Amino acid sequence: MHAGQSLVSVARKLNASGVPVPRDRHAQLQGRPMGGRRHDRDFERFRWTSGTLSKVLRNPSLMGHRTYQGQTVRDAQGLPVLIGQPLLSEDEFHALRDVLLARSNGSHRRSRTTALLTGVAHCSGCDGRMYFAARKGYAYGDYVCRATSRSEICPAPAGMRSDWLEEYTLSRYRQSGPADANVSREQLLHGGVRVTVTRGRRGGGPARLAGPDTSRLTFTVMGSLPDQPQP
Repeated sequence: MHAGQSLVSVARKLNASGVPVPRDRHAQLQGRPMGGRRHDRDFERFRWTSGTLSKVLRNPSLMGHRTYQGQTVRDAQGLPVLIGQPLLSEDEFHALRDVLLARSNGSHRRSRTTALLTGVAHCSGCDGRMYFAARKGYAYGDYVCRATSRSEICPAPAGMRSDWLEEYTLSRYRQSGPADANVSREQLLHGGVRVTVTRGRRGGGPARLAGPDTSRLTFTVMGSLPDQPQP
């Protein structure tokens, strides 16, 4: 971290070197196979991400402390309970934590945790979930591919204005069968709704600002494809 490398670049190097994430390492020690199912996808082994790496680097277990839910366990005298040799001294650990804190402050755009299409919208380039990203000064934001946060490289990362994509999805959902006036994310997920977004072309005229290019969108319900969307 002090060398100026980003968490994403370090995570990619760990993946390239075959270093198991803590979850897979624990499975190895227990004699169980690595990997499993996550976000409706099966993995032979889990990958390092910037989030996983950040969580590990902030854990006091690096100082040899026993931890519970990421916090140091202390004895009756208030001293840390030790479980092994520390990898970092207390000063080194706090210096690392300060570096990570300085990088994170103001560097992340606020996301809408209740975004309607989280788990519904997917990028066709990598088949990964798309997540809401706010636009400063605008009432709408964007749904974007987040492959880089998973330390993956998407060959064609997609993105689309949130209001356009949500309006399109709700319209198609209501066409597919009876629906309440106010459709929730839970209803869409329970109904097996999936919208796949293909990366758009650069450039374009005024028509590009008039609304979504529906030729980039694929709408499915419970794995069956209704009639192709009309512009």
